Amino acid sequence: MIRRYRTSDLDGAAAVFIASFSADPWNEEWPFELAVVRIEELMSAPQSIGYICEENGVIQAILCGRKLDYLYGPEYVIDEFCVDPQFHRQGIGTAVLEFARAELSSEGVVAMALMTTKGYPSEKFYRRNGFDGNNDMIFMYRSIKGECK
Repeated sequence: MIRRYRTSDLDGAAAVFIASFSADPWNEEWPFELAVVRIEELMSAPQSIGYICEENGVIQAILCGRKLDYLYGPEYVIDEFCVDPQFHRQGIGTAVLEFARAELSSEGVVAMALMTTKGYPSEKFYRRNGFDGNNDMIFMYRSIKGECK
């Protein structure tokens, strides 16, 4: 069953987040407490909208994003999207995106946007699900650790 995220989903969502990012190709080690903080931060803004796929009380996927106004209409900016690796290749990710697209479209959202790592399996997944890259845009990053005095 796919539905909107509720605050009571937090621990299960954090577990999916940890399982997803501990697997290839990310291989990241997220402590549970930090994963909880990450999900809380993403889902605490008034514009936050999330989705959960759950079966028999087990959360299988989480989608965290924000509905933000833009020049041509509201956009849904995806911050995190994770499917527990034990449920990969079962159509869950596609089903969650389609559910969110249909619901958000009925609420007037005109586009979905996200960032993902070029060449990772996620890029291929998003392209299969109707997302396109934009060669006119670039993601920029600056580390500031150690620069403050």
